[in-house]
Amino acid sequence: MYPSLVLAATLTAPAAPIPRDTVPNTPGPAPIVLTLKADAGGSVRIIGNSFFRAKITNQFFVVENNKQVMKQVDQEITNSNYFNKTLNDLTNAKFTTADGTPLTVNEATSRVKAGATVLISRDGKPISPGWLKAVRGDTVVILTDEFAYAQFTWGGPPYPLTPAPRLAMLGADDSGKIMTSVTSSPNQGGVYYGGDVIWGKAMRGRGGLVVGGGDVVDFGGGYYGGPQTAGTITTKPLAEVKFDAYDLTGKRISRTTALKRLQAGGLVLMAGDNRFPDESYLKSFSGDIMVLVSPELVLPTAVKPLPKDVKINPPKDVEVPADQPLIRPGVIRGGGVKILPVAPPAEKPAKQEEKPKPEEKKPEQNKKPDVKRN
Repeated sequence: MYPSLVLAATLTAPAAPIPRDTVPNTPGPAPIVLTLKADAGGSVRIIGNSFFRAKITNQFFVVENNKQVMKQVDQEITNSNYFNKTLNDLTNAKFTTADGTPLTVNEATSRVKAGATVLISRDGKPISPGWLKAVRGDTVVILTDEFAYAQFTWGGPPYPLTPAPRLAMLGADDSGKIMTSVTSSPNQGGVYYGGDVIWGKAMRGRGGLVVGGGDVVDFGGGYYGGPQTAGTITTKPLAEVKFDAYDLTGKRISRTTALKRLQAGGLVLMAGDNRFPDESYLKSFSGDIMVLVSPELVLPTAVKPLPKDVKINPPKDVEVPADQPLIRPGVIRGGGVKILPVAPPAEKPAKQEEKPKPEEKKPEQNKKPDVKRN
């Protein structure tokens, strides 16, 4: 009898207030936030680039001990694949609503034709309810792992005018600090790999993709030339980040209020660049979720790592064809092989001064005989 009374009292007792931003549990990666809309032809397309690491083998010449030597070196580079897919083109994708209602691909397409926010799983697995509570129950959810390393098209109709925001969970740690991921080189159009960053200048991830000796560097938004810089992804107290906070309507929220609300933990949207996100991204979000805007909070796109079974072999000498002409080696970026200077060319003997030849008397031709006049 007594245990039953205790249980009843426990169930009927008023619960402690839960902070409005608190998310009890958000296992698994945060979903991708995207907005879709039919183009002029009526098709709903997902367009962008996916980034991956690949192994290439280069050959080049050096001169060692006045002898030409061909070197072969393996390099790990970052590359990208362009994609342009309708929802019907997605491999093994599943479609649901945020409240769990299954959808056919045609039903999902119909729901987003007029323009709608969608959430895309990063690993193809169901998205945790902790993340889904940020959006309305009728929001379309796409379960596929095709876009885990993707950067999506934006900037012109029918696409948004800003890059997609990032959904994140923030809260105070044991020391009372709200820690967040930041980049040490605030910029746009970056690609992230491990602890290094490749930055391009407003090229949506298509520029600056150059790797050398494990370092990932920027060549000023293109493949060659320009100043080289490097960046890393680190963590930092949010209080030390220069950011602006807004509600979903674009109304400004003071930093003090934003930091106080996030002490208890809460979902936030990180803007995709230094502007408030295009309103088309925000249509499905509800409640008091905040939008934080700061270049430091713009994390570059992840790059699919090189498969574990692919090895990068050390440089080795390659046999040079006998009829191969001597080549003066140039500077090679990232090869990891020392480029030796070319031996100076042998001096040619000075030309001997030729003595002038004596002038030959030319025979007189057609000379008229002297005529004696009386």
